[in-house]
Amino acid sequence: MNIIRTFISRHFIAFVAASFFTGALFPLDSLAAKLKLATQKQQAEWSTPWSEKAGVTLEYVADSEGVDAWDASKHPLVFMASEGPGYGGLLSGVSLPGLSIYDADTHEVLASQSYDVLSWGWKNVFEPHGLGTSPDGQWIYLPTGEGSFSSTGEHAGRYLIINARTLNIEKVIKVSGQAHHASSYRTPSDEQRVILYGWTQPLFVLDPENDHKVIGATTYQDQGTEAYTYFASPNGDQIIATGRYRSFEMRKHLKDNPVMLIDPKTWKVKHWISVEDSAPTMAAFSSDNKYAYVSGARNSVVIKVDLEKNKVVAEQRAGVDGPYGLHLGWDDRFLYTVGKGEESHNRGKMVGLVDSDTMDVQGARAMNQFYTGCIRGDHGTLHPDPDVNEMWITCNASFEVVVFDLDQKEVSARISTPNGGSTHSGAFVRYNKGWRGVGETLSDQNGLQGSALTLKRELLKN
Repeated sequence: MNIIRTFISRHFIAFVAASFFTGALFPLDSLAAKLKLATQKQQAEWSTPWSEKAGVTLEYVADSEGVDAWDASKHPLVFMASEGPGYGGLLSGVSLPGLSIYDADTHEVLASQSYDVLSWGWKNVFEPHGLGTSPDGQWIYLPTGEGSFSSTGEHAGRYLIINARTLNIEKVIKVSGQAHHASSYRTPSDEQRVILYGWTQPLFVLDPENDHKVIGATTYQDQGTEAYTYFASPNGDQIIATGRYRSFEMRKHLKDNPVMLIDPKTWKVKHWISVEDSAPTMAAFSSDNKYAYVSGARNSVVIKVDLEKNKVVAEQRAGVDGPYGLHLGWDDRFLYTVGKGEESHNRGKMVGLVDSDTMDVQGARAMNQFYTGCIRGDHGTLHPDPDVNEMWITCNASFEVVVFDLDQKEVSARISTPNGGSTHSGAFVRYNKGWRGVGETLSDQNGLQGSALTLKRELLKN
């Protein structure tokens, strides 16, 4: 009992302190008083053939204008991450979905906000499994919902579209399944795109510059199977989906699953590529757009896919049990595998190291593993400054962000979430000249993008 009292007391004190110093507090006024149900006219104006195909609808609208939640001129480079209740028997100190913003250099908590979705009549809150930002950094996309992983219908998931300057909600999109991840990319013609998907909710893609309307989508019929995650290639010319069987029993006994290459012009699957793992999880791309690396959680492997030949060319042990996140460093050689314990104990605390140069050599093995203490870390995000050379790992069961030094191969900092909440993935965003200038998402779970990707390509030439 003393341990429980200490845990509750520690998180309550952390919450009060964070609320006092950063203005981060649970909103006293209900969201229901701010948001309005979208009218039939508003729903019709927002709707597209693609949104109808994806089974997603506009539910709430609001005016997201207001005072600045934080000073972007004083803190131009930030890390935005989700914050929520937790799940899987390891619950946090908060009960609502929310987000936190950190200075990417000083690690200072700049702001945080939670959203009182219970005022909509929900009985409970589904854990936000990360967040995404628009490529220009003006919008945040936060997944949440009511119920469990398998909820559908009235208890289906939602995406909160949030003004990054004010942290006020602009829109709420209702999806047909439970909301999972969000990430962004730019097309070859430099158009902004945001990827959203969930459990029993296949891929749909928004245009943040056109009222966040759905401009593309796939169905499970298009794919031939259910997919778990989706990632855009560095050039924005294709999207890779990782197939996954819904049934855990099927994943235990079957030996393979596909990854699918989707054309983001036609939204058709171009290729199905079989991988020898029943639970492929995440993907990382080489900067030259030639290779995709996929983490296989069931067999704890990394799979190398040649995107020109459309086939698997190598496989290697991941160095950790149940790898989830998979991320290339600035050298485009070493792969960092985040040992979540996916398909296993789900209490992972390690980061593995794989050399992509030696994967093709028969008998080659993972190089090492490193203890982080980041309980159930899942996603890593590469810091967009190569001189800093860090990966920020979000820890959804130790309620912190762990900064991993890629030079020293050790944890260099631990940043507690301001309200003691669980956190999954985030994005590094730079704001030039504060809010009067241009924002840019530089790195998220999909890897480096924008000017950071350009810089990496230039460095690799030398």
